[in-house]
Amino acid sequence: MKLTNSTRNSNKKPDEWQGYTLEQIAYERAVALARIEIQKNRMESGTKRMQAGNFSLGSAMFSKILSALSYVDYAVIAIQLYRRIAPLFRKKS
Repeated sequence: MKLTNSTRNSNKKPDEWQGYTLEQIAYERAVALARIEIQKNRMESGTKRMQAGNFSLGSAMFSKILSALSYVDYAVIAIQLYRRIAPLFRKKS
């Protein structure tokens, strides 16, 4: 497709932004209200679980904690555990 002088519009400035239409504003408002309701439901279900005593840290939290540790951290933890547990297995005279 060849561009002619009439389709190029090289001398014309780009159109300035005219703002949102009423439909766009109503749509964005509806999306925001839906997000708020979803978050409210999540918070309510979390509170109900806590009141029932069925909440736990879960495996996701445990895996996040373990992924944050480096090999040096593992070594330090192992040494500390060894120092606490080793005296329990020593022979008593």
